[in-house]
Amino acid sequence: MNSTNVDFYAAGFDKSGHRVVTKICDYDPAKSKHADKIAALLDDIKATASDVVVAEIISADDFYKYTNENCVRDAATGKPVPYVPPEPTDEEKTASAASVIAAKYDPQITDLKDSMVTAVLTGDDELQAEIKAEYMELVAAYNTELEALSND
Repeated sequence: MNSTNVDFYAAGFDKSGHRVVTKICDYDPAKSKHADKIAALLDDIKATASDVVVAEIISADDFYKYTNENCVRDAATGKPVPYVPPEPTDEEKTASAASVIAAKYDPQITDLKDSMVTAVLTGDDELQAEIKAEYMELVAAYNTELEALSND
């Protein structure tokens, strides 16, 4: 599926197999007269990005798979394989759930703070006391939900 006029690329991959840098290889790497050029090109790939673990010459078809089909380099075979995202860790799941809880409470907390400023500016002590009580209840409910996450 060579959809370009380039036949070969030099590519650098990180430890998880993601392509991090690519340069055109404008000669046939199978010809032995290009061995020095290939070594220099691969050294250039490695020097371009600090996270390059593997640098190699790839075909245009493989390049297409890496750029258009969401593939990564398989460490065992060196070939493109579909990327499968890792399962989220327990910490990531907890952080995501905490973000959902925060998104639920943040608008209400912001509204109460804005209301408190208005109550203070107008000198309405009764309204200030009501807002403080409502704020304390809201923060307690928020903290209860967050604590429930850490207890799971």
